[in-house]
Amino acid sequence: MSRSPRTPDAAGGVSAPIRPGLVRIAYVVVGLSLFAAYLISTFPYSSTLTKALAPMGLEISSTGQSASFPFGAQLSDVRLTSTRPANAGLLVESSAVTIAPAFLSMLTMHPGVRVKAALYDGVVNVTIRPSGRGTAISYDLDAVELARQQLWTIPGATAAGALSGSGTLLLSSDDMAEAGDGVLSAAGLTLTSALASSPIRLGDGHSKFKLDDGTLTIEEFTTSGGDLTVTAEGTVQLAPDPGQSALAIEFTLSTSPAAASQLAMLLAILPHPPGPQPYHLTGTLNSPRIS
Repeated sequence: MSRSPRTPDAAGGVSAPIRPGLVRIAYVVVGLSLFAAYLISTFPYSSTLTKALAPMGLEISSTGQSASFPFGAQLSDVRLTSTRPANAGLLVESSAVTIAPAFLSMLTMHPGVRVKAALYDGVVNVTIRPSGRGTAISYDLDAVELARQQLWTIPGATAAGALSGSGTLLLSSDDMAEAGDGVLSAAGLTLTSALASSPIRLGDGHSKFKLDDGTLTIEEFTTSGGDLTVTAEGTVQLAPDPGQSALAIEFTLSTSPAAASQLAMLLAILPHPPGPQPYHLTGTLNSPRIS
């Protein structure tokens, strides 16, 4: 009659036998874990994400996919492009993107995915999960270089600085931005424009915003430590074509004495000299007006 194997204990004696049932359970758990890891790492993420993003006029592509231990996959040379005629072209690109299940969201019966991407000398982490009202997104940016991105541009000017921040976003069932909030900060923020003889140093910037029913509200925007100090608040009514989004923003400017000469051309086109009296930015992103 066979007996269960025994193992030596710490005192040199013989411990209790290892139960065959426990060994089988361990094998099953390991086997299922490896099988799940295989499925997750070989899942066609690029094509699946493209189908999900298609209603928003977005398309994603990558040149390769490999496993990411212990669960997940890594995509190489990822490109997010717009297919809308008004703004077709590249929006975001990353050399490496890691996608994995968001296990914490599974506990709430809303399984989602975690995305970590190397983005313009920085890192972005995004968690995406379905919710009762649409798709819930939370994000965290760390030191993303503004000068290298193509998603946001200033007509007639370029911006540089390291952007960081965090926030949430809720997309409705028709893939429109419905609600959200967040904070953003920028270190070493500078602007280059033909209206200034040299780059305009804005120093460090901080902003706080919220999104509700298609209206982006800038609750706070300030800069400090630069040639030009800016404070602003107001709203942006988002449109399907971003360039047609309506502006209703109030802002003030003040300049440092040392920068007055280099900003002379810029200040000359303003409706009144900088000071406590605010300016009003209206029109659209494509055709802004200052009064």
